[in-house]
Amino acid sequence: MKKRLILISLGYICFITANAQILGIKGGLSFATGRYVIYELESSSGNLFGVNGGILGEVPLSDALSLGTGISFIKKGARTDVYKIPVRYFEFPLNLTYRIDFISWKLFAQGGPYAAAGILAKKKNNVNDKIGFGSRASQYKRMDYGINLGGGFEVGNLQIGINYGFGFINISHVYREVIRNRVLTVSAVYYMEDVGNTLGSLWHRIF
Repeated sequence: MKKRLILISLGYICFITANAQILGIKGGLSFATGRYVIYELESSSGNLFGVNGGILGEVPLSDALSLGTGISFIKKGARTDVYKIPVRYFEFPLNLTYRIDFISWKLFAQGGPYAAAGILAKKKNNVNDKIGFGSRASQYKRMDYGINLGGGFEVGNLQIGINYGFGFINISHVYREVIRNRVLTVSAVYYMEDVGNTLGSLWHRIF
């Protein structure tokens, strides 16, 4: 299943580069603050530090609006007083972005839904237990869905932004255990306006 996800992700990257008019390379930090509830008692504590990175593509809809998607590798999960539960995902967002001019900068706000596929999960205490994905009680649900909200500023081709991802899905199968993803990211994106069109032309010539 993991190999299939990697192949799907590579295919999605090719699709983005072939069709996006603006292509961006993204990297940054993530702070997972997932919600953990057991027997109706919330036990979330602190956050899990990680990194995120990926490729983004945008299609302008007007001077101020654009529609973007991409693929990101991101660490989510939850932390309690007893356990650390890091879960790593390939995330596929779909964001509507609104930009306004501010002096020589641009300010932006964006939001939209996401789907994420789990690729690696652990439950850490004194030992590290690798958690699989599936339908059994000892496994987590592979798919997560939610919404992203964010904003920031742009200077030239460089974008600096923050984003909060709010997961809707309880990824646990355990009776009366709830794990929902919440994650704050701080990221930089470098946009290349001509790359998407150039690669897109090459893609269509080949295929």
